[in-house]
Amino acid sequence: MAETEIVAFDLEGTLSSGIAWEGMRDYLVAHGEGAKFQRFFRKNFLKALAFRVGIVRDERAFKERWILEIMRLFEGYSEARFAEAAAWVVERTFWPNRRDAVVEELLAHRENGRSVIVVSGMFEPILQQFAAKLQVDCIGTPLEVMDGRLTGEIVGQLNVGPNKVAKLQNLPGKLVAAYGDTVWDIPMLELAETAVVVHPDKLLREMAVQRNWRMIDS
Repeated sequence: MAETEIVAFDLEGTLSSGIAWEGMRDYLVAHGEGAKFQRFFRKNFLKALAFRVGIVRDERAFKERWILEIMRLFEGYSEARFAEAAAWVVERTFWPNRRDAVVEELLAHRENGRSVIVVSGMFEPILQQFAAKLQVDCIGTPLEVMDGRLTGEIVGQLNVGPNKVAKLQNLPGKLVAAYGDTVWDIPMLELAETAVVVHPDKLLREMAVQRNWRMIDS
């Protein structure tokens, strides 16, 4: 029996140019909870400003802290309510901004019988809503739930970098292709037989050129 061929896609920046925290902010504003975000933003304004002007150098750490803090604004939501929020974010942020050329390749892989998986640091309820539209599986960052309510925290660590690789290595089959957009996706791209970079950041672009990795950048 032939070994299962797996193709992995990142979501934010790869399958879509939508930005999760902006969609989550917009959900709160649209549903009468904008004051939560305003308090958060006032508290973190100087940090955000320092990042924008380049004083904060660790982009990854800043962005991870930012999205985790945004998630805490949803503390107390039931799983059903957050599923509704996740669907709202996908419908208004991720799906309208999907990268059609990349989505077409995903669908082609699926039609060719490959096991397609969207693997991302995205919170799983949001990731599941997006993946369901494409009828593929996904692995994201699970959320902590206690007594049927979100605590605002995640389980373990964000599913990025080496964590992505570990999850993919546990799947039965071989990773024949991987699609990513930032330097943080390099561990996953190196694991695949074929690496495809999508609208890459500067460092990933440089590596893609050096290694002759295929690039989707239009």
